[in-house]
Formats: sequence, C-alpha cells, structure tokens
Amino acid sequence: MKIDPHVFQAKFPHHCALDRCKSRCCRHGVWADIGEREAILRHADLFLPYLRPEARNRSLWFGETAEDSDCPSGTAVETNVVGDACVFFHPAHGCSLQKAAIERGRHEWEFKPRFCIMFPLVVSEGVLTVDEDMDEVWCLKDENRTHPILDAVGKEVDHLFPEEIARKLRNGNGNGAKKTSAA
Repeated sequence: MKIDPHVFQAKFPHHCALDRCKSRCCRHGVWADIGEREAILRHADLFLPYLRPEARNRSLWFGETAEDSDCPSGTAVETNVVGDACVFFHPAHGCSLQKAAIERGRHEWEFKPRFCIMFPLVVSEGVLTVDEDMDEVWCLKDENRTHPILDAVGKEVDHLFPEEIARKLRNGNGNGAKKTSAA
C-alpha cells in the first residue's frame, strides 16, 4: 500500500466529538468487505437490540456488491441507508455494531467495517489518503482541524494496519509515495 504524503500534513480535531457532529459521517452508509458482511450476518442477533426499529430487518442491511481491489477479498458490499442514515447507525449511541461489541465484552471494532474505523483516512486505488469529500462533516471543517490526523487516529491505525505500515504512519515516513487524489 502506498501512502499519500497528504496524510502526514492533514489535520483533524483532537478526537471525534460525536456530540458535535451527531455522527454525520455515518449518514451515507459505507462500502464494506464481503467478509465483514458475513461476520455481521453470522452475529446478527448481537446487534438487533441496538438497531433502530425500522432497521431490524436483516434483508435491509446490505445492498449491491462490486469488485474492489481495496477490499481484502476483492469484493465490496454497501451498507444500506434506512431512513436518513446507515442501517447500523442509532442516534442514541452511534454505531450499533460497535455498541453491541462493547456491551458484550468484545473488542469495540470486532464487527465494524474497516472503512468506518479508519475515517477520515481512506484507501483508494491502493493508496492511503484523507477523505476530503465530506467537508460538511464537523471534523473536516477547517476551523476544527487542529491536530495532526495521525495523532488523532493513532489507535485506529494501530488496530487496522500491519505493524510495518502503522510504524511508517506513526513515524511520518511514507517512503515518498506519490500524491494521488481520492476516488
């Protein structure tokens, strides 16, 4: 994986502030790996109590699939939007997948799609970069970008990436990856 040099200069708030943004990054759903979909469906009963009533029908959870070389399996599947948000979003507690995992004593991100965990970082065409397309989200407004992005999402980087890549990110060493734009 190449690393866009912009990742090392980008700014982000000190941490997510869900009380300020109301999880607006969750409004449109996400593309998940097909393997993530299978794990979510295998553990569906864990999540049902945390979902909005209108989102409890499992047949509503996922939509189209598409080939995607940025997904480990090579296939992505969309999480559907129900009402005005991702099917797994709940206004009282954010991500139902994460809430259920925590309350069941599991790792908070065990079931959460990696593209949700890594926001505002994104992998596009094999390049790790910053999602600059959601500038209406509180955390991506210029006045709220106060800290290096990799400091703000360090825990997520350590969780998601192999040690070698996480170390490069923590040390600010992208090894000269050429700048690309997010797709």
